[in-house]
Amino acid sequence: MRIYGGRGRGRLGYVNAFLTCSNPPLDDPIRLYVDTGASRTTIADRDAIRLGINYAQLEESPVPVVGIGCGRIKSYLLHNVFLTFRVVGGGYHLERLPSVTVLKHLPRSASELAVINQIPSLLGIDVLEKYSVRFTRKRVVLEK
Repeated sequence: MRIYGGRGRGRLGYVNAFLTCSNPPLDDPIRLYVDTGASRTTIADRDAIRLGINYAQLEESPVPVVGIGCGRIKSYLLHNVFLTFRVVGGGYHLERLPSVTVLKHLPRSASELAVINQIPSLLGIDVLEKYSVRFTRKRVVLEK
């Protein structure tokens, strides 16, 4: 089974997925950058806003987030998440994640906000460890 993604900003690899959650209800597409240095799959601030995530409905994460963006960061947990990927040759593959981290930066200036708005959502090692990951000139390939 193979999942193809593309190469985006800075030639970083990404995959498109459909993110589904029942509480709060979500059923939307998301682009996730492949990050073998991220321990968990993470939804960035910009995508959280686009998805209409209400932080008040989420549990605050007891684990601090470091190394993503600037300024102070709060993180929350979105539980029982499903990522649906389109696979090569037709069909779909579903990955269930017990939880996904959702970032909420607390910018102190317009320049910090500009940096935060460039942070992508990440597909972390919690999913990637199930695949071999390979890069070509034009794409990233996840394969089982």
